[in-house]
Amino acid sequence: MLNRRKHPRLPVIKDIDREVAILTDKGSFPGIIINLSASGMLLLSYSHIPERVEVCLALDIPTISTKQIYGTVIRSKQKSIMWELGINFTEIDTLDSKKINRVAIDFTDCDNKVALGANDVCKKECSYFSLCDKKQKIKQK
Repeated sequence: MLNRRKHPRLPVIKDIDREVAILTDKGSFPGIIINLSASGMLLLSYSHIPERVEVCLALDIPTISTKQIYGTVIRSKQKSIMWELGINFTEIDTLDSKKINRVAIDFTDCDNKVALGANDVCKKECSYFSLCDKKQKIKQK
């Protein structure tokens, strides 16, 4: 299957479960980040935000605190009582983009090594280390 994404994604809800405030011209709406990449995110919200609406947000996740990020809702799909929102980033600070990309790459590398049966995959220098809850994680002293 062809992957059309520009950047690797980081599953946020799996390990972090962080809320973010989404600002639109109609107000502020809370959302839970499902996954994140340097070019966009998928989140759940109780509020319907239609496609093509411009949004603004900032992330405050361990190892990933950002300046304001601007984006556009490219998908708004109802899932039971919540809405699944796909947001494409239209303006993101270069350093913030690199930070997110580094964490996503480290997460993916670790997952691949674990899937191949490696036991010594965890390193404290990993940018995903503070978010990780894998059983292979090195215990900090």
